[in-house]
Amino acid sequence: MAGKGSAIGGRFEELADIISRVPDNANLGVCLDTCHIHDGGYAIAEEPDAVVREFDRIIGLDRLKAIHLNDSLTPFSSHKDRHAKIGEGSLGVDAIVRVINHPLLRDLPFILETPNDNDGYRQEIALLRSQYL
Repeated sequence: MAGKGSAIGGRFEELADIISRVPDNANLGVCLDTCHIHDGGYAIAEEPDAVVREFDRIIGLDRLKAIHLNDSLTPFSSHKDRHAKIGEGSLGVDAIVRVINHPLLRDLPFILETPNDNDGYRQEIALLRSQYL
């Protein structure tokens, strides 16, 4: 979540608390959303290493199972959750490329979750593949 309104799960601590309340949580995992964490106040664009370390410290990287990949229409820490096409938002292409190539994230499944049509998805996928190291 991006921390908007009365929704829970916008902070890593809230996710850790939810996980801890599930009786048999050994197989419970988390999917991070690049727009949500950016809009929620985690500096994934500027400091991806720090965000990954904080996630690991609070939740554990073993619980990170996938990443929803998208840009954000709104500014950092806006708590809005408005997805944008890759490169057309406040995260930008460079930040998205740092996420997909981060050594602790790069082998996870990335799910493109942008407001697009088939041609737009093809273009975004081609862009991301060309930048994946």
